Amino acid sequence: MSNAYPYVLAAGALLGLVWLGVFHRQSSPESSIDLGLLALFAGLVGARIAHVAAYWSYYSSRLIEAAQFWQGGLSWAGGAAGSLLALALIGGITKRNFWADADRLAAPALIVGSAGWFGCLLDACAYGQSTPHGPPMPDLLGVVAPRWPTQAIGGVLTLLALVAVYLLSEAKFAPGALAAAALLALGAINLGASFLRGDPTPVIAGLRLDGVAAAAVMLLGGIGLVAKR
Repeated sequence: MSNAYPYVLAAGALLGLVWLGVFHRQSSPESSIDLGLLALFAGLVGARIAHVAAYWSYYSSRLIEAAQFWQGGLSWAGGAAGSLLALALIGGITKRNFWADADRLAAPALIVGSAGWFGCLLDACAYGQSTPHGPPMPDLLGVVAPRWPTQAIGGVLTLLALVAVYLLSEAKFAPGALAAAALLALGAINLGASFLRGDPTPVIAGLRLDGVAAAAVMLLGGIGLVAKR
């Protein structure tokens, strides 16, 4: 299905907002949805900025195209950074509890993350490396070959992380622990997937840039869990 990614991602974002309205009714659903919209906007901006920065050699001469995020090209790690920065900023201005807000957005973030993987499954982005025993799958050029089902693996694992975070939300943890757990899960899943991906990307010290970013997010989540245990 061509150009499915933005529609699947938008559906994931909408489902995340519905989640906020349903599961956070006790803390004003309007406030929760407003918070989700702010994080979503900041996340899209951060995701696009990070992607453009990673491929600056291409976008430096195409500045108008750099702003056209709907054409494709979003960094999930940049999106996470943008959302967290927005939460910190709004917390500093309004004296809201940053950690409580981050926890509230943990599950919606995983919903959007899973939607991104399944959108790529339909549009052949983030495709897997060739492997003799993999299912026949296309790359962005339409070349079908046996590949690692990287997008399906990432999407399913992220949904399992969503279930885990939902179950953990029933327990009593320090504010920020759920958000840290979600970051740890997202980082671990994307780091593992980076070793199976076959799509081209900048490389740092022999490692894919998306893998380096995933490791950084994973480390941040791990530090947060230790600090909030």
